[in-house]
Amino acid sequence: MDTDENQALALVEERLRVRFPAVDTETIASTVTMFRKEYDGRPIRAFVPVLVERDAVEHLVRMPGQRVPDASKLTG
Repeated sequence: MDTDENQALALVEERLRVRFPAVDTETIASTVTMFRKEYDGRPIRAFVPVLVERDAVEHLVRMPGQRVPDASKLTG
């Protein structure tokens, strides 16, 4: 994984921490890692952070006690 992708995924984690303050940092990090692994070996990497963030949001909102994220926090 290249440095740009690593940086983009770090920003994804940061946005998810803001959008899901009740979810601990480790859970967010492991969720991002889990979905990133789904794209391992794919030749086109440009959209991986976007896809990982989408997948992670869908996963996190389904966790017990979560609400749909506030729309004002959806843009970063």
